[in-house]
Formats: sequence, structure tokens, C-alpha cells
Amino acid sequence: MARITLFRHSKAEPPSANLADFDRRLSGKGRINAAQMGAFLAAQNILPEMILVSPAARTMETLKIASQDWPDIEQIVCDGIYEASANGLLMLVAERASAVRNVMIIGHNPSLVVALNHMVGERHTDRNLSYFPTSCVADVGFPVDRLGKIEPDEGTLLSMMRVRDLAL
Repeated sequence: MARITLFRHSKAEPPSANLADFDRRLSGKGRINAAQMGAFLAAQNILPEMILVSPAARTMETLKIASQDWPDIEQIVCDGIYEASANGLLMLVAERASAVRNVMIIGHNPSLVVALNHMVGERHTDRNLSYFPTSCVADVGFPVDRLGKIEPDEGTLLSMMRVRDLAL
């Protein structure tokens, strides 16, 4: 089974007139939450072969903190993630990760929540997939052996974890 794991960046400092959105860093709570989610993903062995990450400060900081105890995983900074559409995210997976079985995308809403709904189609009416808070991770499986073979609407939601729901 191939997997795409979507990880929304952790809580960022509030917007400011003096700071571009792209340059916003994590808040204190965001740094704690990134570490908590990273530890949970490692403990549950929900780790990818490759990570595609937005170059925005808050996503880079989320990756740095969350992955501090992970094994070495290939990390690719992708400019296109910052303001990507759902289709744009899937195109990045096709371009960068088609030969691997599982990839993690660390990015932003609304593209992550729209991509999630696009990947699982209409089969998951039991979950409210319109809410994808900071530090949330959704793991989507596909019935193929590598990501280059996926059909976007054939995904199955394997799990969805919010940091506030973790038993820490």
C-alpha cells in the first residue's frame, strides 16, 4: 500500500503588519505541539520515505522540531507547496515522489484539507474532513505499490490525528 501523509504546520505566531505571512514562525504552543506530534508519529511508525515541505518559516520549523528523533529521511523543500492547490500538491507528489511508497507533505490549509477530500473522494462521510487544524496529520492509503500509480480519488483515510487528541 502506498501512502500520502499530510501534516499541517503547527500553530504560528499571529499575523503582523511588520512580518510577511511566509516568514511567520511557530508560537510557543506550536513548538510544543510539533514535538508532541513528531514523537507520536515515530512511536506509531507513521514515518515516510520522503518529506516534501513548504519553504515557509512555520513549516520548516515544524519539520525541524517534529523530526528531531526520526531516522534520516530525505527532505525536499518545494516552493510550490506554499500556495498550492490540491491538484498542485498531487502534481508535486507525481514529480518528486512517484518512485516511493510513502511521502509526507508538510504544508498549509486550505490546500491540505482540499487535497485530503480529493484523495478520499466521497467515501468518508463518517468524518468531518472540512476541519484540519494546526499540528493535524492525516494518513491516506492507496491500493498500489508506489505513489506513481495512484488515482487521487481512490485513497482510504487510514487515520487522522489531532495533537489535542493524543494520549501524552
